[in-house]
Amino acid sequence: MNVFGKSVVFDKSIFGKSIFGKIMAREIGESLGNPLGQGSGAFMARKAALALMRGGRGFRTPARKPRVYSNGMTRGQRKRLIRAACATAESDRQKLVCSKKADLSGIPFDQLKYQFGALAGR
Repeated sequence: MNVFGKSVVFDKSIFGKSIFGKIMAREIGESLGNPLGQGSGAFMARKAALALMRGGRGFRTPARKPRVYSNGMTRGQRKRLIRAACATAESDRQKLVCSKKADLSGIPFDQLKYQFGALAGR
């Protein structure tokens, strides 16, 4: 019942043709909430109606495949490629700086390379 004491019946045109619209189109009871908890008759009736409409299969949404861009790569592949290119460029930059520093200071390259993060493991 609504505020004015009249019975509320939902029309299909309001909710559309979805599964929820079908349920709302039926007269479920006086209230749409769940005042009595999960063990109430109204709740169990709605739960059974949903299960019956889907055949007990639930509402699973299939996973989407990743978008493939015009160059044939996904977003993740592009990010990994850019990250690898940037790491290579930074390593080359650090090698150049380290070699210049070694030439100016007279300290061997192998001793100076531990001051540079990209060269320390090599």
